Amino acid sequence: MPDRLASLRAWLLAAMLATAVVAIGAGGALTGGLTVAALVAGVLAIVLAAEAALAATLVIRTVRRASDGMAAQLQQADTEQNRFLADLAHEIATPLSAVSGFAFALVDQSAQTTAERAEAAAIVVHESERLQQLLDDVRHLHRLELAESVRQERVDVEVLCAETVRRFRLAADHAQVTLVACAEPVSVIADPRLLDAVVNNFVSNAIRYTPAGGRIQIRAGQHRSATVIAVRDTGMGIAPRHLERIFDRLYRVDEARDRATGGSGLGLAIARRAAQSLGATIEVDSTPGGGSEFRLLLPSPSAA
Repeated sequence: MPDRLASLRAWLLAAMLATAVVAIGAGGALTGGLTVAALVAGVLAIVLAAEAALAATLVIRTVRRASDGMAAQLQQADTEQNRFLADLAHEIATPLSAVSGFAFALVDQSAQTTAERAEAAAIVVHESERLQQLLDDVRHLHRLELAESVRQERVDVEVLCAETVRRFRLAADHAQVTLVACAEPVSVIADPRLLDAVVNNFVSNAIRYTPAGGRIQIRAGQHRSATVIAVRDTGMGIAPRHLERIFDRLYRVDEARDRATGGSGLGLAIARRAAQSLGATIEVDSTPGGGSEFRLLLPSPSAA
């Protein structure tokens, strides 16, 4: 915009000069030198006017492109939001239908035998817990996307890994998998709440998809200019066609398996959003039938 104004000012000055020279000529005082000056000034005025018009056109085009780009981004965001809400409604409807159906079976006594009532009650409890987990994950993701303030404090990564093992010990024992940690004595400046969100989701997924007898390892250390926290499992692995979408909200590699194991479909979306808030990135290596490794890379060097 300043360049455009400068061009307009130059054009006005040149135009005034040309007008003055022509006026002198019209008064009978025009000489050959003045004729040349008038011609030069007139040409200069035309050039500068064209430059100003071009600058104005470029500004308009830039604004239009920016507006179109913003409109396209808003449209994409709106489409993604609508898709998420539709998927969320579907996810809520499934356990809610099971809860209401088996609850009615208990109330109207259509579940007559002790075994039938026990089965109905167990399904109500299980589906209620799954619904609660889904709603908790939705709230968690929503808080992260509202860009809550990020705390910056020193976090001992070795301690974080050890606490994660303690937190998931019972779940790992129940799934009959071995959970261990192997971390170097490094520390980072980060938000421990967000670090927990990432690592907890990595570990809970690893437990969920690692068969009995498998092994999960949490390791951490310094690699070049990044601190890396990785979770490696010997589970089912992920097919290449799914790798690009596993962080999408409510995306499921295997719907039946995910629902049977209680996954909400939001864990990795939460992990990605938390990583973004940390200024970190997530990498994944996975082989179908050969396990997976999820890595969180914190870009700043750790300060011991």
